[in-house]
Amino acid sequence: MATIEKIEKDILKTKEKIAELQKKVRSLETQKVEAENLQIVQLVKTVNIDNKTLTALLKAYSTGKFELPEEYKAELQEDTEHEKQA
Repeated sequence: MATIEKIEKDILKTKEKIAELQKKVRSLETQKVEAENLQIVQLVKTVNIDNKTLTALLKAYSTGKFELPEEYKAELQEDTEHEKQA
């Protein structure tokens, strides 16, 4: 019977560790989103573009009315490939 109790304690400990790790993952995911958002804001500020122009540009891009120049598409492709390898 002592073996069953030991196993039950191990199960409980493991579940507690899992809960802690899940909490940590959620926190890290939140930090990642915040860092990405900060990066986006910094990029927009360096371009020195106002909200209306940025909104129009993004709408045009999302609807296919505006495309990236080929050189930027190639750069984006390279960045994407490097991210997949990392």
